[in-house]
Amino acid sequence: MGKGIITLLKNILNGILDIIFPPEETCISCFEEGYVGLCPRCFKKIKRLRSESNVFSYGYYVGPLKALILSFKYKENYLAGRILSEFLCQIIEDNNLKCDIIVYVPLSKKSMKKRGFNQCEILAKKVADRYNIPISKSLVKVRETKEQKTLSREDRKKNIIDAFDIIKKIDIVDKSVILIDDVTTTGVTALECEKILKKYGAKTINIVTVAQSFI
Repeated sequence: MGKGIITLLKNILNGILDIIFPPEETCISCFEEGYVGLCPRCFKKIKRLRSESNVFSYGYYVGPLKALILSFKYKENYLAGRILSEFLCQIIEDNNLKCDIIVYVPLSKKSMKKRGFNQCEILAKKVADRYNIPISKSLVKVRETKEQKTLSREDRKKNIIDAFDIIKKIDIVDKSVILIDDVTTTGVTALECEKILKKYGAKTINIVTVAQSFI
């Protein structure tokens, strides 16, 4: 079955799900009624960020953007996830980013079992579907770590060292990679993932995140 047919079928399925489970007509950020997703006022509050080297973020982790991320991550609001994936696609198109394969920041088995899903994986899949790009599960988290947000910058670096590995080298050897993450603060997690991808032969790596948090 061709990629175009698969994409069409996925779009049809999403349309059917929207009919069966229509999204609430309430702004996810300010809760004003009459809007699906974000109202225009909240959308305008999101300030776009400029890229730094090979790291691209849509906006700061505050206000409406933070509300979308938290709603998706902790309330499993898939409408919020769909909006966030659109933001990631906007970054890719605005910066003309090309890749052979998409990789996402993984969770450990323990964290995955506790949360039930990896928001980065879902976002990555939506982006991959949009552009018909393969998605790889080769990057894995092999060591449980403390929550990064509870640690200082130096402790974050120590906490994440050797936490990731590659289980399927052929996926990334000599490939251009887009690495998807939801929120970056100091960037040590994404950079550690980048280091592992380079170690196993990735040709180029661009890190694309929804939001940049304040340290």
